[in-house]
Amino acid sequence: MKALTLALFLALFLYLLPNPAHSRFNPIRLPTTHEPASSETPVLDINGDEIRAGGNYYMVSAIWGVGGGGPRLAHLDMMSKCASDVIVSPNDLDNGDPITITPATADPESTVVMASTYQTFRFNIATNKLCVNNVNWGIQHDSASGQYFLKAGEFVSDNSNQFKIELVDANLNSYKLTYCQFGSDKCYNVGRFHDHMLRTTRLALSNSPFVFVIKPTDV
Repeated sequence: MKALTLALFLALFLYLLPNPAHSRFNPIRLPTTHEPASSETPVLDINGDEIRAGGNYYMVSAIWGVGGGGPRLAHLDMMSKCASDVIVSPNDLDNGDPITITPATADPESTVVMASTYQTFRFNIATNKLCVNNVNWGIQHDSASGQYFLKAGEFVSDNSNQFKIELVDANLNSYKLTYCQFGSDKCYNVGRFHDHMLRTTRLALSNSPFVFVIKPTDV
């Protein structure tokens, strides 16, 4: 009886030892000081420098030749008093309009933009007094085309802070933009939409992302 008890105790002891076969699946894997979580990875510009919260940058297509340049605020709807459409410049050498990226959290210590975390985007350009607040990014459905376009306007925080910057290629410091439904983990790529009627390329929710690099405005 004692031998059987000892054998059962030994088997239980060996089962509880760390096992490489079991360590592959760990649904609750907390970050350590030696292995930061993906949300602790800073977004980098083309020089390898961290993107500063509230700083001014260009988001330029990472595809040279046919990808175009950076996003610009455009006035495609003549019925609207303010420019609200976001297009991709057709010129590879055009960086687009300056953009400010700010963490959606109200943490005053958030000085660096982190990948895979919620951010607020806005154009940092001069406008008339009527349109001074119509620069915040959001997603708006267009019933005519059925598309969900990236728009600039006076979006409430629940709409404008649902964007994330996701890493595409660490060697090139290239990224994509995703938009997440409020109150849901479901996110969608922001990509190009070729508007043949207006003969321009706009940004909209898409299966294929708009892959970009980030440039400081002083380059």
